[in-house]
Amino acid sequence: NKYNKQKRTFEALSGLIKDTADDISYLESISNSLDIAQNEDDLLQIKEELIESGYIRRKGGSKKVKITSRPFHYLSSDGYDIYVGKNNFQNDELTFKFAVGNDWWFHAKQAPGSHVIVKSNGDELPDRTFEEAGKLAAYYSSMRGTDKVEIDYAEKKHIKKPKGGKPGFVVYYTNYSLVIDSDI
Repeated sequence: NKYNKQKRTFEALSGLIKDTADDISYLESISNSLDIAQNEDDLLQIKEELIESGYIRRKGGSKKVKITSRPFHYLSSDGYDIYVGKNNFQNDELTFKFAVGNDWWFHAKQAPGSHVIVKSNGDELPDRTFEEAGKLAAYYSSMRGTDKVEIDYAEKKHIKKPKGGKPGFVVYYTNYSLVIDSDI
């Protein structure tokens, strides 16, 4: 009886531990979004995300706030457009609505941070563009300020959203990695 009770307890707690680890990871990504935020629109978008996730309650009715915040836009040295999401909503929008199959997706490995999309327009990207996008992914992550950051990158067609996943969370299996400095 004692063994069976401990076995049931272990199974129940294993699920709770996984859920708690997922919540911690999500809240770390929110913290990183707050670090990147530059104006009130960015903060409103983060607040809306927290309301939709159930972490805070909406006050004064149930109307959704109109959001005008846009992702960062950079131009690489070789003339390619690079977009950087400021929060989880923008990361999802960039990755799953804006990017097409042959565009490149960059993200800091095992760290909360921004999704970086390079519009390839069907071309093969030069190495310098990969390095610049990797530096942006490192800079807009929680690893900002460290000397070596590992960046995963893949074509957008290899990026998937897990069923029931929170905003900004993705899975990928076919990817490349580079180690780069986070100084832009």
